[in-house]
Amino acid sequence: MEPGDDSTPPPPEPERPVFARTPPARAPEHELRDRAKAAKLRHKAAKARMKASRMTERAHHLNEKASHWERRANDLDGVVASQTSGGG
Repeated sequence: MEPGDDSTPPPPEPERPVFARTPPARAPEHELRDRAKAAKLRHKAAKARMKASRMTERAHHLNEKASHWERRANDLDGVVASQTSGGG
């Protein structure tokens, strides 16, 4: 063993900070066009989210109606709910 081997290893070099690349400078008319496109896409995204929410609410409502109709049909047929769970 060498005399300097029992020392602690040197601290690791500090990592360089990584910065996101900045987009190249664009002409003002391109910047406005890009911002308009971005606004249009955000609007489309918002509409899609609203539609999805409406469809979820509608599906819930339709499931409730279907359950209600099933119960009415069972009442008319005289079917007991415990028999519909797979008994025999």
